[in-house]
Amino acid sequence: VVRAAKEVLDTIYVELAPPQEQQPRQQNIPPSVIEKLPKMSNKEIVLALLYFEGEMSKETINQRSRELGKEVSKEWLDKKLYTEMEGLISSVESGEGPKLYRLTVYGRQKAEEVLRSLGITLP
Repeated sequence: VVRAAKEVLDTIYVELAPPQEQQPRQQNIPPSVIEKLPKMSNKEIVLALLYFEGEMSKETINQRSRELGKEVSKEWLDKKLYTEMEGLISSVESGEGPKLYRLTVYGRQKAEEVLRSLGITLP
């Protein structure tokens, strides 16, 4: 019970902390994926991020990949996101905010295939 309460309090602290004080949130990316990041391509990293963490903007993809240890550059995201991820992602307008990207049904299947090929066990 104490451990569960501490986890809840830690989660609340991370969510309420000002952005500059927040620690990288690795809660959705399994450690087995983080271990494989150095060997993953930009395309594979984007598939994994969208698979485990849901829709994201280009900026968030760049930031999360950097936090996890292998940056997907803004240049790659601007120039190659659509060409290399065609059919795997779709974009969603988020009102006044940045465009968000999510996996298509085929993209989700491809992400699972890529993750399994890297030896990652999926739930």
